[in-house]
Amino acid sequence: MKKVVHLIASSGLYGAEKWVLALMRAIDTSLFSCTLVNLYDAAEGQSAVVAGALERDLDAIDFYTRGSFNPLSIIRLSRWFKQNHIEIVHGHGYKSDIIGLLAGRLAGCKVISTPHGWTKNPGKKLQFYEWLDCLFFQLMDAVCPLSEELLKGLKGKIPSRKLRYILNGVDIDEIDQSPLSIMKKDNEYIIGYIGRLIDDKDIPTLIRAFKMLTDSPLSDFYFFKLYLIGEGPALPELECLVEQFHLAQQVKFSGYRSDATSFLKCFDILVLPSLSEGVPRCIMEALAAKVPVVASDIPGNRVLIKHEITGTLFKTGDEEALFLILKRHLENCPMCYNTVNSGRILVQEKFSNVRMAREYALVYTECLANLKNNSG
Repeated sequence: MKKVVHLIASSGLYGAEKWVLALMRAIDTSLFSCTLVNLYDAAEGQSAVVAGALERDLDAIDFYTRGSFNPLSIIRLSRWFKQNHIEIVHGHGYKSDIIGLLAGRLAGCKVISTPHGWTKNPGKKLQFYEWLDCLFFQLMDAVCPLSEELLKGLKGKIPSRKLRYILNGVDIDEIDQSPLSIMKKDNEYIIGYIGRLIDDKDIPTLIRAFKMLTDSPLSDFYFFKLYLIGEGPALPELECLVEQFHLAQQVKFSGYRSDATSFLKCFDILVLPSLSEGVPRCIMEALAAKVPVVASDIPGNRVLIKHEITGTLFKTGDEEALFLILKRHLENCPMCYNTVNSGRILVQEKFSNVRMAREYALVYTECLANLKNNSG
């Protein structure tokens, strides 16, 4: 059995983190033994991603780095790899990619990465780290983008022999087994968002569309609620906007939730207004749970949402278009029924974690075969 480390630097349990856990749950355990290692800047208790892994009976630890890029942590991590006989380091994100490559090479490991997406408008510091990450990709044994947009962005920058396009996937069984977390009243209509509260997600567009909905004649028949599940630096700005619109009784900032999937299953509709995405996990989960989806018309969302077939798309930043779509969903329930059935079938056929795990097992096996050939 070959030992694999999934290396991530996380303080929450969002799309990329759930992706890692879904892959670990589905991998063939007769071939690979996987451990999640979360790079933590300081000892602040157990991280959400490690807690989530342990809840799923997966092997996971927090590895305290004592700083964002502490050189000593690279040496310590390399020693840990050697002591635990790790053969493959699988990075997820620029920090884990950079530290993982350096520590992995010192320990004689094969190193691969899965880019989960790029920031739309990064600051100079983040822009530098993402640029550095792309340079480090060239030194890895394999790079596995999870969307066509990411793949196109990497072609020409990385040798084609190292690129492996493996679509994102979700744990359908886990979604099906999740309990409901919200008790709704008969006239309540719940619109939901799940994800980080950051500028790239363009949540103000959703709040403005929600305001238009509450001001419409439909509010005579429905009590509208908007649940925003997640944490992030945009929270103060969003809270101010909600106060400005006098929506405090109807917009719920739920913070980080480890049971976000249970909330999702209670939504009447999920809205993702992002400016940029990889292949959004929250949309996959909504489709698997048969929750209607409205999303911004961007490349990552279009992988999953075929307009008026598996969901509905609207022009990025257009709150009026979003309002009209939400209004139409309320007035045309048969359309919702058709899209949720098509969405569930799409996820079952193309976006399951079982399919994803089979493809990664082939990449791992190929990397290890190359190691054996090179050493022989």
